[in-house]
Amino acid sequence: MSVDTLKIYEILNSNLPEEQAKTIAKAINTAIEADTENKKELLATKVDLANAKTEIITTILKWMFIFWLSQIGVISGIIFAMLKLYFK
Repeated sequence: MSVDTLKIYEILNSNLPEEQAKTIAKAINTAIEADTENKKELLATKVDLANAKTEIITTILKWMFIFWLSQIGVISGIIFAMLKLYFK
């Protein structure tokens, strides 16, 4: 949202002395700029979202790999135990 300081000043100048109108217009403009900067810091950008997505995918793949290795170990153990019982 763009704020026209001149328009604010003109509106205030019609009812207030010139110095007060300038001071109030500057204060309003400063407050709006500070709020805009604050919002920019809080909003997630496309890069932030891409980084989060990459981190999530990496974590999922890591745990899937660990799960697969565990399953291979369990299945190998079961097969080994069955073969040991069978060839006794």
